[in-house]
Amino acid sequence: MNSKERMKATMSGKSVDRIPVMCQLSLGHIYKNAGLAALEYWFTPEGFAEGYIRMAENYGFDGILVSKATGDPAQYKKAIHQENTHEGKLIIFEDGKQFICPPDDYPRLLNNSPVINKEISQVSPDDIHLISSAYELYPWYGNILDIVLARKKDTLSIHGEIGTSFEAFLRTFGSFESGLMAIMDDKEKSREIIARINQNCLVYAIEQCRRGIDALKLSSPFAGAGFISADMYEEFVLPYEKAIIDTVHREFGIPCYIHTCGAIGDRLELMLESGTDGLECLDPPPLGTVTLSDAVNRIGNRCFIKGNLDSVNELTKSPGEIRKIAEERIAIGRMAKGYILSSACSVSPDVPPENILALGEVVKNNSQGNAYEK
Repeated sequence: MNSKERMKATMSGKSVDRIPVMCQLSLGHIYKNAGLAALEYWFTPEGFAEGYIRMAENYGFDGILVSKATGDPAQYKKAIHQENTHEGKLIIFEDGKQFICPPDDYPRLLNNSPVINKEISQVSPDDIHLISSAYELYPWYGNILDIVLARKKDTLSIHGEIGTSFEAFLRTFGSFESGLMAIMDDKEKSREIIARINQNCLVYAIEQCRRGIDALKLSSPFAGAGFISADMYEEFVLPYEKAIIDTVHREFGIPCYIHTCGAIGDRLELMLESGTDGLECLDPPPLGTVTLSDAVNRIGNRCFIKGNLDSVNELTKSPGEIRKIAEERIAIGRMAKGYILSSACSVSPDVPPENILALGEVVKNNSQGNAYEK
């Protein structure tokens, strides 16, 4: 089996030759370790795609998650000044925008407009501009994805990603706190706004699927118990994620999986009502509330599982310790319908490359595939 075949089989609950490995890497981790210049990596689709590909090849991953769309490539070629500072690389563009690029984190816009918090009374559903089709997207929307697909679609499993409507709803109000207050102040209006945002999310999802991705990740990081209750999840998250997943299944026939950080132990079964093919993160204690054995027992016969390696408390240990932890996860995870060895959330910039290399060594030295039987 090559990596693409292995991932496809894992996500559909079929036999595999070994457990696949594929972590989501923080963009800061890629920048820190891919050996690309700041302007090239952060501001060109070619540089971003190269970062994804280099790290997947270096770590022996079975797939690549393309988690970002590029900006206007013509605009970002107009850098008029670059300078090293104590905070990182300073880049000034022709339009006056100035960015500081730290050595291990996102660029920071120096002359950004201040964020204004809003209340639900200040926002109308009609304020959300509806995108009727992909023709209204920026022409460069899929540039990074196109490059990765062109180079790796035959050998690796290439995944697209959309942010969910709930996350976008919270950001509409300037801060997560204001977004959560909006739900409390006017549930009906909040649902109307989320529904309109979800129509736009669907356009982004369809456009990525049309380009030929192997799976779609729905990034819903703020839908865990640390932000909202299970009842609120059922009302303000579940129906909208289900609408996207149903459409992707019907029109493209590819798997979808949901990424939710933190505490989701109280809603694993509820999340599966979305029709998702898999769940990602499953942060173990202390970051989250899910042990892999509990997840396998509760939902392991209904979906594939990706994650459960704590990037903060486990992946920062020594490579030897990480190998033991990974072997333990594989022994448990292989009893599920499908298991992908992975960090729970994204791999932080502070995780040394040799620690992620250890994961690849474990799966290559472990010839056991999944043991799930229908």
